[in-house]
Amino acid sequence: MFGISARKATPIAGGFQTSEPQTTPFLTIVANNILLRDRDSLAIFDRQLPPGQQSALVGVGVGNQLSLQSDFVLSLYNEPAQLDEIADKVLALRASGRSTTLIIAIRSTQLADLGKWIDRRAIEGRLAGVRLLLANDIVAVAEALPSRLIAVQEDNVIRMPLNPEVEDTAYKNFYVFSPQLQSVVARIRDYANNGIVRAYLLGGPGSGKTSLAFYYFLVRNKGQFVAVNLMSENTGDKAAVKSLLCGHVTGAFPGAGARSGAFSHARDGVCFLDESHGINGGVMEVLMEALDSSQYLPFGASSKRPLTCALLFATNRSWEHLQNSVNLDEFTRLGAATLEVPELSHREEDMIAVIAGTLARLGARCSTWTAAVGLTEDAWKRIRECRWHGNVRALVRVLESAFVDTASRGGGSLLDVAEIERGIKQWEPETHHSHQIYAGH
Repeated sequence: MFGISARKATPIAGGFQTSEPQTTPFLTIVANNILLRDRDSLAIFDRQLPPGQQSALVGVGVGNQLSLQSDFVLSLYNEPAQLDEIADKVLALRASGRSTTLIIAIRSTQLADLGKWIDRRAIEGRLAGVRLLLANDIVAVAEALPSRLIAVQEDNVIRMPLNPEVEDTAYKNFYVFSPQLQSVVARIRDYANNGIVRAYLLGGPGSGKTSLAFYYFLVRNKGQFVAVNLMSENTGDKAAVKSLLCGHVTGAFPGAGARSGAFSHARDGVCFLDESHGINGGVMEVLMEALDSSQYLPFGASSKRPLTCALLFATNRSWEHLQNSVNLDEFTRLGAATLEVPELSHREEDMIAVIAGTLARLGARCSTWTAAVGLTEDAWKRIRECRWHGNVRALVRVLESAFVDTASRGGGSLLDVAEIERGIKQWEPETHHSHQIYAGH
């Protein structure tokens, strides 16, 4: 096999040998045999490590037995088909109590294959301890490496039903690779485990608030997950809102049968109140009744019922907008802990996962078109520079638009910057009157 663990090395037949005593490396670089023969070019990684730390090189290929006893493992441009063995060894180390983290460095031409790999691993429940790095040459990988030397504590995916309230629905993957989002997930888990039953999720459109609320529900592990969009349901009719949230009894109005409202349907689970910047008028009056005393009165009922579910509010407006939309007496009764969901433009690794997963999904549907498998370097640069006010939702729309433009005209296997730019103008305009009202504008 190929392998070294010290910095001073000399080539030998079939690999390298070290002139210093072998020690446990901080970083293990797993690369193909051609890259491993060029030790001088790979020495740039040592200069990116913390003082006193060193790297090791091991080869991936038939007959090689991987030894990955290190804090970090860098998979350097390996084909996604080769990643299972590496990732499984990292998972085994983590199961033994280590915090070993796998950094997968890929070129922009490998994105669709990476998307297939992470989707499959997510479905199998074997996607954890991974960080992503997209760069087209070794120097760029080395320059980005220090920002990836942060151990991953959480799983990399939240598996969520497309419709959490419908049985046997399909599932989608909400990816959690960036340290910014990892910290949010950790905090949500702490909320669920420590009795925080009212929380406010702040984040721009498409940033993942519903998925994060569902993760809270998974950790809470009680009752049902019920989602209510307050903006779409608020008709200004207090009786209708009360029926929606609190339910109503038989005969509450002419011809009415009994209805189980969102609070009772959730039981001791989670009632997710989305678009909650629409809390005013009748909606606010109904909520105040429930929030003040943790009990509610179904429409037409003679006795109140206890509010046993957790209430998670979500909005894409700024906190200042919420404060100014209601009076402070109403505002302070919400009694919710706040949690800001970071914008996609600050989460490069999640951006890589979204691109990879979207290209894999779109490519799987093609029968007569040549599917794009990646991006040009200029296209990736343009995506990184974009503000993404619409977050994941906007990026997916742009990728779909660019994919169709490229594939339908036989434009080759890579999305170019021109197609990405056209998609951005359509779906993520640089200026728009709505930008200023969103959280994180």
